[in-house]
Amino acid sequence: MWAEAAKWLGKFDETVLTGLDVDGYPVSIRVDPRNYDATTGTLPAAFPSTLHVIEGPANLLSHTHDEKMWHLNMIQVKGRLESRSGRWVFQSTNFDAPSKLAFLQFVRNTRTAGQKYLDKRGLKRPPVNWSAVKEIQRRGRARRS
Repeated sequence: MWAEAAKWLGKFDETVLTGLDVDGYPVSIRVDPRNYDATTGTLPAAFPSTLHVIEGPANLLSHTHDEKMWHLNMIQVKGRLESRSGRWVFQSTNFDAPSKLAFLQFVRNTRTAGQKYLDKRGLKRPPVNWSAVKEIQRRGRARRS
C-alpha cells in the first residue's frame, strides 16, 4: 500500500504535512515527497520548535492545477505525527489512490464540512456579493486583454 502512495507522491515536487500544535490548531510545513519511504510509509519532517507541534493525527496533501485552477491533481495520505529519537516522523495509516472523481469528492466534502461548522455555531451561510465578484472577474479579463 505504501509503495502505491510513494508512486503518487512522486508525481509532485512538494507536499504539505499538517499536524496539530499544543492548542489543537493545524500546523503545516512543506516537505519533499521524495523522502517518503515506500516500505514503511514514513516521512521525516523538521518542524520549527516555535510551532509547538505535538504527536497525533496528521496528513500529507499534494496538489497541482493550472493558472485557471483547472486540471486539478491531488492526493492525500492520512497518518500520525510521531516523535522518534527527538525527530518528527509522519507515519502513514491510510491511503486510497485518487479516483477520477477526486475533485468532486473534495468539493462535496468541503461544502459538508463548512455547513457542519456553521450549524455547530448556529450561523447562517453568509451572502455572496456576486456583483463584486463579477466586477473583479471583469477587471481581470480587462488586464489580460
